[in-house]
Amino acid sequence: MARPVRLIAAFLFLSLPLVPAHAYCEYRGVVNARTTLAQEFRDSRWVVRVRVLSARDNWADVEGPWTIYRLQVLHGYKGRVPRRISFFTERNSGGFYMDRASSGPTQHDIGGEYLLFLSPIRPRRGYRMFVNYPCGQSRPWAEVGVGDRRRLAALSGR
Repeated sequence: MARPVRLIAAFLFLSLPLVPAHAYCEYRGVVNARTTLAQEFRDSRWVVRVRVLSARDNWADVEGPWTIYRLQVLHGYKGRVPRRISFFTERNSGGFYMDRASSGPTQHDIGGEYLLFLSPIRPRRGYRMFVNYPCGQSRPWAEVGVGDRRRLAALSGR
């Protein structure tokens, strides 16, 4: 009797439509908040346009997988940062990845450019910054439209 119940349960599970997983995003206590460029600019310590130079993954960490990206700062909109920075992100639903879309193993977007809104964290493995809100305004530079580029320039006073 147990076998037919398991078969029916397996059939029902497999016949359910697949729903894509979404990142867990919380901004100032609001889950899946819609933020504005000005809001994140105000709330971030650093706002930068960067190019991905390299990436190193660690999938075996007891605390969970993570990636360290080495970045070249192309333009600073807010705050002072060195010309090269390292950026740490956990590989979980709250992480911010600079990867190419693929169905296979992780393919980092080496050479890709991004707009990042960064905030400080307590040092973890020597890395002191993270993306302010992974589901917010940080994104590939190619997705930053002309209007947002003008707003960034106005917000930065440049």
